[in-house]
Amino acid sequence: MKYKTTAFLVASLMAVPLFAVNDRNITYLALGDSIPFGMDITLLPPYASQLPKPTDFVGYPEIVAQAQHVALLNLSCPGESSGSFLNVNIIDYGCNSPHPQPSGPPVPPFKSLGLLRVNYTGPQMVYAESQLQANKRLSLVTLNIGANDVFVVLPALTQCGTDQTCIQNTLTPVLQTYAGNLAQILTRIRALYQGKLIVMKYYSPAPALDSLAVAVNDTMTQVVNQLNAQPHFARVLLADGFTAFQLASVFANHDACQAGLLIRLPASPPPPQPCDIHPSPTGRDLLAATALLSLWSNGLVGGSNAIDIPTNQQ
Repeated sequence: MKYKTTAFLVASLMAVPLFAVNDRNITYLALGDSIPFGMDITLLPPYASQLPKPTDFVGYPEIVAQAQHVALLNLSCPGESSGSFLNVNIIDYGCNSPHPQPSGPPVPPFKSLGLLRVNYTGPQMVYAESQLQANKRLSLVTLNIGANDVFVVLPALTQCGTDQTCIQNTLTPVLQTYAGNLAQILTRIRALYQGKLIVMKYYSPAPALDSLAVAVNDTMTQVVNQLNAQPHFARVLLADGFTAFQLASVFANHDACQAGLLIRLPASPPPPQPCDIHPSPTGRDLLAATALLSLWSNGLVGGSNAIDIPTNQQ
């Protein structure tokens, strides 16, 4: 039933036209990494001859904002880790630190390219707090953070092979640090904002990465549940992007690339794999539907925030 509802929302979102928001007072704040940013590496060299505009990137928050007719401020930065979210001097996977490449020199930090929707230089946390303090109209905040904590140590994990002791010794301290960072991020958000707050679980971009996605998501869930159990702590919602992708790829052996949920890479230059790890428009819309489903299932979509789906498209 949940999957059918998600599928219906995806189909409905595809019918929502682009529109101009009349009220420019921001009511939705999107935070995190490349997933909410809408990263599409085919818009960047070597796939493109020139740099794109920030508005060329469309993440799931843009789709959520269209569906709810709210004005969005998207602060997300590709490569952001939970550590760099709090402190730009902590290594990440390409937001504030150079992005490593399988071959060739590292790519400059994404923040230095001038492609963010808002050009800020300090920690994303600090800028988010300034928005939460200044804008009392905010009624929705979404957050994706944690995947890049693991991507930073992925080369070390790869060297472990099937050695479970090596894997645990490498991954455990990363997840422990992530748990502490996430708890701090959510606590600092809740100190200034008591409205709707969604943390999105990560999908797995490939079956070989399922266990890592589950490890990050389990840590995320544990932190959220512990905070929610505290007296007077405004509830944080979880949106299950992992299950949404698993269900949508069930007839493709749970391979998000085969299911069309990831961006397919051009044949030239020859790619190392057929798909990038970032969502295609279909995958992006599925994440948007998953976020909306989280609100809807908790009774938080309705009234002035109802989804307005046109019924007579021309």
